[in-house]
Amino acid sequence: MSKFFGFDCIDRNCLLSLFHIHRMAIQRGIYRRSFKVAFIVGTILNLINQPQAMFRFLFLDFPAVERLNIIKMLLTYVVPFLVASYVALTALDLRQNPRPTDS
Repeated sequence: MSKFFGFDCIDRNCLLSLFHIHRMAIQRGIYRRSFKVAFIVGTILNLINQPQAMFRFLFLDFPAVERLNIIKMLLTYVVPFLVASYVALTALDLRQNPRPTDS
């Protein structure tokens, strides 16, 4: 990931660079949009992967939580959030630092 955002962890402090990326994501509203995407995509994927348990959970049938795989459910929301955030930050970096084209 470091090659996309223009920092090299050998020469600089990686933690400061990651804080800069995090601050940029907050200022640009990337996390908010990524959360919306993750909520929609994660809900659809959970309904596909665990339909009976999810429908019972959504209708407040709490004993259904026993059938619901919580780790799978959480990962189904986290992965789209991370992918959407990464793609948005990469696109922002490419827009700010265009790569030379081969002519």
